[in-house]
Amino acid sequence: MTNTIFSATGCARCNITKKYMRDNSIDYEEFDIKAEGKDAFAKFYRENRNDVFRDKDGVEFPVFTDGQVIRQGVSVVLGHLVAEDKLQGFIGRSELHGEWLDGIDVSGGDPDKVDDLIKVLSYLKKNGLKIQAVTSGKNSNVLESLVNAGLVDRVIMNVKGPVDLYPLLAGEPVTEEDITRSIQLTCSVPEHNFISVITPVARTADNIDFITPEEIGETAKLIEEASGSKKCAYTLSSFDSGKCADERFAAIEPLPSASLFKYRTAARRYQVMTEIEK
Repeated sequence: MTNTIFSATGCARCNITKKYMRDNSIDYEEFDIKAEGKDAFAKFYRENRNDVFRDKDGVEFPVFTDGQVIRQGVSVVLGHLVAEDKLQGFIGRSELHGEWLDGIDVSGGDPDKVDDLIKVLSYLKKNGLKIQAVTSGKNSNVLESLVNAGLVDRVIMNVKGPVDLYPLLAGEPVTEEDITRSIQLTCSVPEHNFISVITPVARTADNIDFITPEEIGETAKLIEEASGSKKCAYTLSSFDSGKCADERFAAIEPLPSASLFKYRTAARRYQVMTEIEK
C-alpha cells in the first residue's frame, strides 16, 4: 500500500501530519494542491467525492489515503496512523481553526485505548495546537488521564440532566460517580463550560415531552454539589432536531425562545451565572 498525503502550501496541520510520519518512519507520497498536486487531487476528489468532507470553506486538509481508507484532518489522520480505527468515537473532525483543535469526545471511545489517545494528543500539543475536549460524564477515568497529563486546554461538559434521568438522556448507563467526577475534573481545567440542552425526553414509548425547568434546576444543583461552586459557567442550549441522532425527535420543534427564561430562572438558584445560548 502507498501512503498518500494531499496537502496545501502553508497548512500547519498538514506539516504536523507529515512531521509525525517522518518521525515514525512512515513513507508517504505528497501532493500539494496549491502546486504540482492540483490535478492529482482533482482526480482523487472526483473519484472519492462522497468520502471527502467539504463545507462552505472548502476541503479540510490534510487528506490521507493508503488506497483502502481515506482520513481527513490532522487529529483523525494521526489517530488512524497510531491505532487504525480503535480511536473512533474519541477523535472526530475538528470544526475549530488556527491554534485550536476540537472533535475530541472523551465519552465516545473505548477507555482501554486511552494510551493511544494520549499519544495522539501529546503529539498535537507538542506541535503547538490547543485542545478542546467534550464530555457527557462517561469515561471520567479517561478525562482524568488527559487532565493529569496536561493535554486539554478547554473542557465542555454536556450535563444531560439530573442523575435519575441521565441513562435515559444519554442513551446508555452512566453512574453518578462518573458524572460527579467528570464535573470535578471539568472544573479543574482553567477554561471550561457546562452546557445542558433543553431536549425532548422519551419517558415512555408513548410519552415524549421536554425536560422540565425543575429538572434543569436539579441539574444545576448537581453541578453545584459536585463542584462546590454556585458560579460555574453554565449555558442552556435550545434543542436542534438537525443535530439529534434520535429519529423519534426528528419532527419536534424546539421550545420558543421565551420559554427558556423559566429554565434559566430555575437553574440560577444553584448556578448564578447561567445564561441562554444566543
